[in-house]
Amino acid sequence: MTPLAVIVLAAGKGTRMRSALAKVLHPLAGRPLVAHVLELARQLMPQHLLVVVGHQAEAVEAVCRPYGACCVVQQPQLGTGHAVAQCAPRLAGFAGEVVVLSGDVPLLRPATVQALCAEHRRQQAAVTLLTATLAEPHGYGRIVRDAQGRVVRIVEERDATPAEKAIGEVNSGIYCFHAPFLFAALRRVGRNNAQGEQYLTDVVALAVAEGLPVAAVAATDPEEITGVNTRLDLARLEARLRLQRCQELMLAGVTIQDPASTVIEAPVQVGPDTVIAPHTHLLGHSVLGPGCHVGPHVVIRDSVLGEGVRVEPFCLLEACQVAAHTTVPPFSHLHP
Repeated sequence: MTPLAVIVLAAGKGTRMRSALAKVLHPLAGRPLVAHVLELARQLMPQHLLVVVGHQAEAVEAVCRPYGACCVVQQPQLGTGHAVAQCAPRLAGFAGEVVVLSGDVPLLRPATVQALCAEHRRQQAAVTLLTATLAEPHGYGRIVRDAQGRVVRIVEERDATPAEKAIGEVNSGIYCFHAPFLFAALRRVGRNNAQGEQYLTDVVALAVAEGLPVAAVAATDPEEITGVNTRLDLARLEARLRLQRCQELMLAGVTIQDPASTVIEAPVQVGPDTVIAPHTHLLGHSVLGPGCHVGPHVVIRDSVLGEGVRVEPFCLLEACQVAAHTTVPPFSHLHP
């Protein structure tokens, strides 16, 4: 197996969130946004897991610590290429593959990144990028190809001509690089663009100029590359992940009477034959045993319910344990 390093970019503030909280710290399905990316990275079993931090670095580092990640500070933030370059000292002498992930792209699946790496090895490429074709490509860098269909460069939207903006194939910001090429190329990337930043995308043009293989893999589900830039984006992804979580549990034997009104955060565990009535929220690290009946209009946070527990309507349970086959009366508030 080729050695793998993963770099997660998580240094930005996220100004379009209109928030005092760094974008990657905003909660999504019960976890900070960046935690979803770290969970993916951990499943890839990398030899090195690095997270580039900047805005509210200490708080982001606290989220990264349980995943065994090493945090690298980018200060000031001068673009994606500059961010990755900060990892060069930590990867000195590393000759394997470097996968670059964005800390605000939480829907990406391990299988997609594994396919990216497999194609990178098959092509013996200097760089392989994950792309997608979107009906509305606004906001994304466009993939420019030559007459033979080969990737020539990536142009950021702010620097694109009208013809380039009409291209539907976009850059996801997810890459696999040959490490020695990556860090040598970054030393040559300048900041001559509309943003005055060092773009990681310029590494692709350098590879092309040197006649090195550049490969591309299209995401089978374009929504996987969806990033979070605004609270509207966050709400859309929350709805998708909420439905996805309900579907997983229903396929595992849980009855959810109204998935549209049910919130079950990612860390929650629910046993089979449990029935969850409408307008129920299961939050934090709650664990529900098999055969429970919960709701409607119930909130359970960081609590453990034994087998066969019945929680009647309009209850709030916080950080408590409920013994098996107990009935919690309506309008109860249980807490330590």
